Amino acid sequence: MIVVAAAVAVFLVRGGDDEPAAGGCRLVTPPSGAPIGPSSGVMVVEQGYTRIPSSGTVVSMGAVLQNTTDKVAYRTRVKFDVLNAAGTSVVWQKHHTFMVQEIPVILPGAKVAVGDALALTESARPDPGAVARVSITATVSRWLNAGDGNKGLGAVTTKLVADKGQRDADGSGSVSFNTNNANCAQMVGRGTSMIFRDPAGKIVGGSLSTEPALSACKPGSTTSPDLAISTLRSIPETADLNKTEVTAYCDFNRPPRSTERGAPIN
Repeated sequence: MIVVAAAVAVFLVRGGDDEPAAGGCRLVTPPSGAPIGPSSGVMVVEQGYTRIPSSGTVVSMGAVLQNTTDKVAYRTRVKFDVLNAAGTSVVWQKHHTFMVQEIPVILPGAKVAVGDALALTESARPDPGAVARVSITATVSRWLNAGDGNKGLGAVTTKLVADKGQRDADGSGSVSFNTNNANCAQMVGRGTSMIFRDPAGKIVGGSLSTEPALSACKPGSTTSPDLAISTLRSIPETADLNKTEVTAYCDFNRPPRSTERGAPIN
């Protein structure tokens, strides 16, 4: 089971240590500005990838990140890259905007599944040895004090619906999942990330859907499953879809769109 968290704004209470009104939610107002503090507390603890032949020759990547601190990691940017033996990126220019995604909140000690799929450059596609390794790195924007659902920092958990996954011949497809959101009010969805495992449990790839799940960021348990959809031909043939792990990205609010280099796609 993958656990993530996010927060919601209900009452205009700003102090970091203010108590919520009885029966109500406290507004958590994250700080803004440049990244501060070390990012070493969020670590890649597992990763894997598969090169999927297609018209664009896609590299499907997945990883499990863990927050090893007693703080909440807020808006962690994860950068994915595909490198050749010389350490040079071989990601197709038009997919550079897909290289960075943002995890809104990672609770203390929590693990999250993150995935992506990137096409290779035209020169690398016909070369079976063009991909030497993948790079997956995380940078935390801010650290927040821990809380609970009534303070806007409750867990959002996901559970896969067995035998409902489907994979098309080109590697696209979807899986179904239910969520339980311990937060006390509505949050903003910023997409759904997933990792794929083979029958032995090894990570073989991943994907990101920038479309928010319909119910994942609402309080409580979902009554009907959400879909995590892969449209980038990112599901390897070796994937056992019943072993897919899903992270629903839920945030305080949606940040403004940015055209800066390295801005997150979600």
